[in-house]
Amino acid sequence: MKKILILILALNTAIVMASSASKLNEDGSFQVSPKSLELLGVKFFELKSDGPWVLPKDAIVRIKFTQGVYRRYDGDITFVIVKTLKTDGAYVSIESADLQPNDEVAVQGASFLRLTEADLNSDTVDACAH
Repeated sequence: MKKILILILALNTAIVMASSASKLNEDGSFQVSPKSLELLGVKFFELKSDGPWVLPKDAIVRIKFTQGVYRRYDGDITFVIVKTLKTDGAYVSIESADLQPNDEVAVQGASFLRLTEADLNSDTVDACAH
């Protein structure tokens, strides 16, 4: 139980640090510092050809009734909706009109990008004075 609590605290600290080292752009995309990406264990894979693409299942993020991946292009990260064509063990075959060769897709740590994006888009107060 103690190990679980320590793990939860460590993850929470990492997410807070990533959020504070992140920037939301006007178009809805966001940027995360290289150090935060490393801390969160986010790894990207460059798409080399036209789709469909085969990615690890962990690259897929589900938000309500949609599913997508996080794409990085020129340092900006955006959520891109994808269509699953086939699932084979730990991998999934996807296609999307919004993905192109040379785009980078998060294949590890995508769930942390979702948390970072949600935090950047929330209307909560990050700091308050008492």
